[in-house]
Amino acid sequence: MKQFAVIGDPISHSLSPVLHKEIYRQFGIDASFEKTHVTPASLSIFMNRNVLDGFNVTIPYKESIIPYLDALDESAEVIAAVNCVAGEIGYNTDWIGFLKAMVGNGIEINEKNCLIIGAGGAARAVGYALVKAKAKSIIFQNRTKSRADQLSAWINKLYPENEPSERVDILINCTPVGMWPDTNATPIDFQDIDENHVLADTIYNPLETEWLKRGISKGAKIVNGLDMFIAQGLASADIWFGEKISKKIDLEPIKKVLKSKLC
Repeated sequence: MKQFAVIGDPISHSLSPVLHKEIYRQFGIDASFEKTHVTPASLSIFMNRNVLDGFNVTIPYKESIIPYLDALDESAEVIAAVNCVAGEIGYNTDWIGFLKAMVGNGIEINEKNCLIIGAGGAARAVGYALVKAKAKSIIFQNRTKSRADQLSAWINKLYPENEPSERVDILINCTPVGMWPDTNATPIDFQDIDENHVLADTIYNPLETEWLKRGISKGAKIVNGLDMFIAQGLASADIWFGEKISKKIDLEPIKKVLKSKLC
């Protein structure tokens, strides 16, 4: 039996085991997938002792895990964040998940002005995805301005075509603000949100965060984090099993079982 896991701190909120066990069920794969709580003090111990066939990485280790790896794939190297590990190699499938979620919800990114809220690994992955989709402009907002400035410098170097604008069409929350159990929190205010905006959230639990609910109340189109979560997980499975599982999967049973577990 192959063994997989997701590591993080906290980790109790993660539904990755539910997602991956449904994948294994559909394909008759003999494998397990567990949640593993790893504290910052025990990260090095975990990396030295784990015998897993692969694992996902969530908050707060997407960047700090990199020194423990032998190599990174191209996207993980550019993004400087890892959410999937196979052997001693780090990958980033978050950007793939984000793009597939936006396409699946009919959101056009090309030539749109985008605001990313946050400055961690998820923000970098979404920034990379927006570059791939040829957004017109990409700007960052973070409670620590220096972090936002660092990411702005990074994106401008990566994407010389970036044309920062005061106008914003698409807003993406890449922070954990609003995630279960603190579901009443929102990352920014809503004074200027209207029906011309798209609000996307990388949080999938709850399915509709308070931020998205308020966006709906102002007529904005929303994209919750569930589709991104599913797509990044399928991309991880593609890597671990060396085949395009994501092309053959039946998504409806996955969505049904995940929604039954959400708050």
